[in-house]
Amino acid sequence: MMAMATVTVRVYLTEEFKQGPVLVSASTCIEALRSLVAQHPVLKGIILTEELRLKRDYIYLLNGKSIEFLGKEDALLKDGDTISLFPPIGGG
Repeated sequence: MMAMATVTVRVYLTEEFKQGPVLVSASTCIEALRSLVAQHPVLKGIILTEELRLKRDYIYLLNGKSIEFLGKEDALLKDGDTISLFPPIGGG
């Protein structure tokens, strides 16, 4: 079993979620996000799909780097890490 890390999740959503940083315990990015959704069900379907998978157009950063390059949802976490979530950038 992998070690659980205590990490900070920052969600940058203006309307749906006005909460500050949330601490969760998890060993991978997807576990941390699922834990966040379990604590704050309003986020289901917003930061994760209804099936609790990553959303394609969302921006997920681990310590400022895109998780695309760190193992995606299986990116391993260590104590003190920060996951930042940004909604898709709208454009016209």
